[in-house]
Amino acid sequence: MSESSKLKLAVLCAALTMGAAQAASIEIPATERPQFHAGDVFEYVDRFQTIECKHWEFVGVDGEAMTNRCGDNVAWFAADSGALLRITGKGGRELVSYKPFAPAIPFPLQIGSKWGGAFEVSTAGDIFSPDLDESCEVVGYETIKIAAGELPAFRFDCVTKWSVGLLHGTVTITSWYSPIAKTVIKSINGSDSKWDLELASYRLQ
Repeated sequence: MSESSKLKLAVLCAALTMGAAQAASIEIPATERPQFHAGDVFEYVDRFQTIECKHWEFVGVDGEAMTNRCGDNVAWFAADSGALLRITGKGGRELVSYKPFAPAIPFPLQIGSKWGGAFEVSTAGDIFSPDLDESCEVVGYETIKIAAGELPAFRFDCVTKWSVGLLHGTVTITSWYSPIAKTVIKSINGSDSKWDLELASYRLQ
Protein backbone atom coordinates (compact mmCIF):
# COMPACT_ATOMS: atom_id res chain seq x y z
CA MET A 1 0.00 0.00 0.00
CA SER A 2 1.39 3.41 -0.98
CA GLU A 3 2.02 6.14 1.59
CA SER A 4 -0.80 8.15 0.00
CA SER A 5 -3.27 5.27 0.41
CA LYS A 6 -2.20 4.72 4.00
CA LEU A 7 -2.77 8.39 4.76
CA LYS A 8 -6.26 8.31 3.19
CA LEU A 9 -7.12 5.18 5.16
CA ALA A 10 -5.93 6.77 8.42
CA VAL A 11 -8.01 9.91 7.75
CA LEU A 12 -11.08 7.76 6.96
CA CYS A 13 -10.69 5.74 10.17
CA ALA A 14 -10.29 8.90 12.21
CA ALA A 15 -13.41 10.38 10.65
CA LEU A 16 -15.44 7.24 11.35
CA THR A 17 -14.21 7.12 14.94
CA MET A 18 -15.09 10.78 15.47
CA GLY A 19 -18.54 10.26 13.97
CA ALA A 20 -19.22 7.28 16.23
CA ALA A 21 -18.08 9.25 19.27
CA GLN A 22 -20.34 12.16 18.36
CA ALA A 23 -23.32 9.81 17.86
CA ALA A 24 -22.69 8.17 21.22
CA SER A 25 -22.54 11.57 22.93
CA ILE A 26 -25.89 12.77 21.56
CA GLU A 27 -28.20 13.34 24.47
CA ILE A 28 -31.74 12.04 24.35
CA PRO A 29 -34.07 15.00 24.86
CA ALA A 30 -36.15 15.07 28.02
CA THR A 31 -39.75 13.98 27.55
CA GLU A 32 -42.48 16.34 28.73
CA ARG A 33 -45.63 15.34 30.61
CA PRO A 34 -48.14 13.75 28.19
CA GLN A 35 -51.44 15.43 27.41
CA PHE A 36 -54.44 13.13 26.93
CA HIS A 37 -57.67 13.65 25.04
CA ALA A 38 -61.10 12.07 25.37
CA GLY A 39 -61.16 8.95 23.23
CA ASP A 40 -57.49 8.01 23.62
CA VAL A 41 -57.44 4.21 23.83
CA PHE A 42 -54.91 1.87 25.44
CA GLU A 43 -55.42 -1.86 25.01
CA TYR A 44 -53.42 -4.38 27.02
CA VAL A 45 -52.49 -7.99 26.37
CA ASP A 46 -53.97 -9.42 29.56
CA ARG A 47 -54.64 -6.87 32.28
CA PHE A 48 -53.97 -3.45 33.72
CA GLN A 49 -52.91 -3.14 37.37
CA THR A 50 -54.14 -6.71 38.09
CA ILE A 51 -57.57 -5.91 36.57
CA GLU A 52 -58.40 -8.38 33.79
CA CYS A 53 -59.94 -5.77 31.54
CA LYS A 54 -58.02 -4.94 28.36
CA HIS A 55 -59.63 -1.97 26.58
CA TRP A 56 -59.11 1.29 28.52
CA GLU A 57 -60.28 4.63 27.19
CA PHE A 58 -59.43 8.07 28.51
CA VAL A 59 -62.64 9.80 29.63
CA GLY A 60 -61.42 13.16 30.89
CA VAL A 61 -60.85 15.15 34.06
CA ASP A 62 -63.31 14.80 36.93
CA GLY A 63 -62.47 17.39 39.57
CA GLU A 64 -58.88 16.75 40.64
CA ALA A 65 -58.67 13.35 38.93
CA MET A 66 -58.27 12.03 35.40
CA THR A 67 -60.20 8.89 34.57
CA ASN A 68 -59.79 5.92 32.24
CA ARG A 69 -62.65 3.47 31.78
CA CYS A 70 -62.81 -0.21 30.84
CA GLY A 71 -66.38 -1.49 31.03
CA ASP A 72 -67.57 -0.96 34.61
CA ASN A 73 -64.00 -0.34 35.79
CA VAL A 74 -62.65 3.18 36.28
CA ALA A 75 -58.99 4.07 36.93
CA TRP A 76 -58.49 7.34 38.81
CA PHE A 77 -55.27 9.35 38.41
CA ALA A 78 -54.23 12.60 40.09
CA ALA A 79 -54.72 15.34 37.49
CA ASP A 80 -51.63 17.28 38.56
CA SER A 81 -49.10 14.42 38.65
CA GLY A 82 -50.64 11.43 36.88
CA ALA A 83 -50.23 9.29 40.03
CA LEU A 84 -52.60 6.32 40.16
CA LEU A 85 -55.00 6.66 43.07
CA ARG A 86 -57.41 3.76 42.77
CA ILE A 87 -59.41 1.56 40.43
CA THR A 88 -63.10 1.02 41.08
CA GLY A 89 -65.47 -1.56 39.65
CA LYS A 90 -69.21 -1.94 39.36
CA GLY A 91 -71.08 0.18 41.88
CA GLY A 92 -67.89 2.03 42.82
CA ARG A 93 -66.37 -0.96 44.64
CA GLU A 94 -62.64 -0.46 45.16
CA LEU A 95 -60.61 -3.08 43.30
CA VAL A 96 -57.17 -1.53 43.69
CA SER A 97 -56.27 1.27 46.08
CA TYR A 98 -53.05 3.21 46.61
CA LYS A 99 -52.66 5.27 49.78
CA PRO A 100 -51.84 8.06 49.54
CA PHE A 101 -51.01 7.30 45.86
CA ALA A 102 -48.64 5.31 43.70
CA PRO A 103 -45.32 7.08 43.00
CA ALA A 104 -45.69 8.90 39.67
CA ILE A 105 -43.18 9.17 36.84
CA PRO A 106 -41.66 12.67 37.04
CA PHE A 107 -41.58 14.93 34.01
CA PRO A 108 -39.61 16.07 32.17
CA LEU A 109 -38.32 12.49 32.01
CA GLN A 110 -34.73 11.72 31.06
CA ILE A 111 -31.99 9.17 31.66
CA GLY A 112 -30.98 9.44 35.28
CA SER A 113 -34.39 10.63 36.53
CA LYS A 114 -35.19 9.25 39.99
CA TRP A 115 -38.37 9.06 42.02
CA GLY A 116 -40.10 6.98 44.66
CA GLY A 117 -41.87 7.07 47.98
CA ALA A 118 -43.69 5.13 50.65
CA PHE A 119 -47.26 3.97 50.11
CA GLU A 120 -49.74 1.19 50.78
CA VAL A 121 -51.52 -0.87 48.13
CA SER A 122 -54.57 -3.06 48.56
CA THR A 123 -56.53 -5.17 46.10
CA ALA A 124 -59.95 -6.73 46.37
CA GLY A 125 -58.50 -10.24 46.10
CA ASP A 126 -55.82 -9.93 48.76
CA ILE A 127 -56.22 -10.37 52.51
CA PHE A 128 -53.24 -8.21 53.47
CA SER A 129 -52.26 -4.72 52.34
CA PRO A 130 -48.45 -4.44 52.34
CA ASP A 131 -46.58 -1.26 53.16
CA LEU A 132 -44.24 -0.40 50.29
CA ASP A 133 -41.21 1.84 49.88
CA GLU A 134 -40.19 2.22 46.24
CA SER A 135 -37.14 3.73 44.53
CA CYS A 136 -37.03 4.07 40.73
CA GLU A 137 -34.43 5.27 38.25
CA VAL A 138 -34.35 5.66 34.46
CA VAL A 139 -31.38 3.58 33.31
CA GLY A 140 -31.62 3.71 29.53
CA TYR A 141 -33.45 4.53 26.32
CA GLU A 142 -34.00 1.62 23.94
CA THR A 143 -36.31 0.18 21.33
CA ILE A 144 -38.46 -2.60 22.74
CA LYS A 145 -40.62 -5.08 20.82
CA ILE A 146 -44.06 -5.63 22.33
CA ALA A 147 -47.48 -6.70 21.07
CA ALA A 148 -48.19 -3.09 20.01
CA GLY A 149 -45.04 -3.05 17.84
CA GLU A 150 -41.49 -1.80 18.21
CA LEU A 151 -41.33 1.43 20.20
CA PRO A 152 -38.47 3.52 21.58
CA ALA A 153 -38.86 3.83 25.34
CA PHE A 154 -37.20 4.89 28.56
CA ARG A 155 -36.33 1.88 30.66
CA PHE A 156 -36.62 2.33 34.41
CA ASP A 157 -35.91 -0.07 37.25
CA CYS A 158 -37.74 0.07 40.57
CA VAL A 159 -36.67 -1.58 43.80
CA THR A 160 -39.64 -2.00 46.12
CA LYS A 161 -39.26 -2.93 49.77
CA TRP A 162 -42.42 -4.45 51.23
CA SER A 163 -43.53 -5.40 54.71
CA VAL A 164 -46.59 -7.05 56.27
CA GLY A 165 -46.30 -7.37 60.02
CA LEU A 166 -43.04 -9.22 60.72
CA LEU A 167 -42.67 -10.33 57.10
CA HIS A 168 -40.65 -8.25 54.66
CA GLY A 169 -38.82 -8.52 51.37
CA THR A 170 -37.70 -6.77 48.19
CA VAL A 171 -39.12 -6.84 44.67
CA THR A 172 -37.45 -5.58 41.48
CA ILE A 173 -39.68 -4.23 38.71
CA THR A 174 -38.49 -3.29 35.22
CA SER A 175 -40.70 -1.06 33.08
CA TRP A 176 -40.59 0.91 29.85
CA TYR A 177 -42.27 4.27 29.18
CA SER A 178 -42.82 5.28 25.54
CA PRO A 179 -43.10 9.00 24.69
CA ILE A 180 -44.82 8.00 21.44
CA ALA A 181 -47.57 5.95 23.13
CA LYS A 182 -47.63 8.34 26.13
CA THR A 183 -47.73 5.48 28.63
CA VAL A 184 -45.88 2.59 30.23
CA ILE A 185 -45.86 -0.04 27.50
CA LYS A 186 -44.38 -2.96 29.41
CA SER A 187 -43.73 -3.83 33.03
CA ILE A 188 -42.21 -6.98 34.53
CA ASN A 189 -42.68 -7.68 38.22
CA GLY A 190 -39.97 -10.00 39.50
CA SER A 191 -42.19 -11.44 42.22
CA ASP A 192 -45.85 -11.51 41.11
CA SER A 193 -46.83 -11.76 37.44
CA LYS A 194 -50.37 -10.47 38.07
CA TRP A 195 -48.75 -7.00 38.12
CA ASP A 196 -47.08 -7.54 34.74
CA LEU A 197 -48.28 -5.32 31.91
CA GLU A 198 -47.90 -5.18 28.12
CA LEU A 199 -49.53 -2.80 25.67
CA ALA A 200 -51.30 -4.58 22.81
CA SER A 201 -52.35 -1.49 20.85
CA TYR A 202 -53.13 2.19 21.29
CA ARG A 203 -54.98 4.97 19.51
CA LEU A 204 -54.41 8.64 20.27
CA GLN A 205 -56.75 11.42 19.21
